[in-house]
Amino acid sequence: MRVANAANYYMDLTDKEFKAELTQCFKNINYLFEKEIILFGDVQLLLDTTTVYRLARELASKMYGRDLVTMSVSITLLNAVFVLIKRKATDEARKVLNATCQLNFSTNDLLTATRIKFLKTLLNYIDSGKEYQIMQFLNSLENKQLKESWTFAFQQIKDIYNLSNM
Repeated sequence: MRVANAANYYMDLTDKEFKAELTQCFKNINYLFEKEIILFGDVQLLLDTTTVYRLARELASKMYGRDLVTMSVSITLLNAVFVLIKRKATDEARKVLNATCQLNFSTNDLLTATRIKFLKTLLNYIDSGKEYQIMQFLNSLENKQLKESWTFAFQQIKDIYNLSNM
């Protein structure tokens, strides 16, 4: 896993890509421990779409039925959903999101519940091209940083899917 961190830093400094090498490292993982879960969440943009989808589904499957799922798992799975959306793999994103919704998160984990709602609303926007629902959601956010971050994410998706003119 140190390879993943090194590849990430090297890519930042040199603009060279190591997707194939990094993907191969993750293909050799048989079980995701806490450090691998966190690392997977951090390097998903460096992995190919198939690997992100496969590992996210495996992680969700392994967490299914557990009494309580950790915050690092929710962050990692929801990051995977957004990565898949950015790569126009919306069917895969929906499957990971649906699997994530079946997990037992703490009722006190309001951020996970809000992120799930955001991602569902974002997928609905991609399907319909209509901004009303997502703008209503974004305007309802009271946390300034969260609102700015998710407005930026929404703009990225508008650009990627060329929905700005709808």
